Amino acid sequence: MKQQPVEFLEEIEADLRAARPFYDSWQTDGGHHFHAKFRETVSWIEWNPELFPRKYRRFRLVVIRRSYYGAFFVIEPSVTTVVAVVDLRQSPAVLQDILRVRTAGS
Repeated sequence: MKQQPVEFLEEIEADLRAARPFYDSWQTDGGHHFHAKFRETVSWIEWNPELFPRKYRRFRLVVIRRSYYGAFFVIEPSVTTVVAVVDLRQSPAVLQDILRVRTAGS
């Protein structure tokens, strides 16, 4: 088990804002519930990032419980970085493009 802090790319805020209306349309306060599930997911990543499988090269994927969304992240020596929170119903090529664009400078 390898516990370490989690940080986020700036784009994560926009990812979460984009998900909110979708879940609010399902149920009253659905966006709030989605954010709670996301925070729970971050806790799991923080606790043991190696628990989750590699999906594309160095990117690992964790599915956010009771949602269509997942978080892609990378494990670095002293921190785990969440790179994207995306709707997983998109094609694999689109998901890979998102990851490629967001990590182009690294």
